[in-house]
Amino acid sequence: MSRRNHQLVMTTIMIIITVVLMAGSLMMISDARIINIKNKIGSKKALIVHCEYVDGDLGALAVSSGDVYRWEFEGDFRQWPPAVFWCHLALGDGRLSFLAYIEQQCAAGDAVMRYDVNETGLYGLELYNTYKGYVLLRAWNRAQLP
Repeated sequence: MSRRNHQLVMTTIMIIITVVLMAGSLMMISDARIINIKNKIGSKKALIVHCEYVDGDLGALAVSSGDVYRWEFEGDFRQWPPAVFWCHLALGDGRLSFLAYIEQQCAAGDAVMRYDVNETGLYGLELYNTYKGYVLLRAWNRAQLP
């Protein structure tokens, strides 16, 4: 093999190795999923957050004003059944529930789901309509509990 052909083969091998390593790194990055629920209630009130998924319960937690309830997990948009998390929020006599995560949302690259909660309700990015920024997703349901 001539010196030129040897250099060409070595360069091709290096390019292939680089592409494979980069693809592996991208796949590893895209597997991490993060959910953030931020208490933006200005009155220093604790927000009660209770999140669940098909196979378990993350438990209830009081989130102080300005703090973030956060968890992360490994996701894979090819898995069946898909990963789904739903949360229940309580503030005084106000209640609301919402789907915090559906795996298909992240198939497009949204590996971090961010939500803000204030006196009006739950804010986040609308699926397939993120150019609008944060919008009101759910208002508080004010029900008198026994």
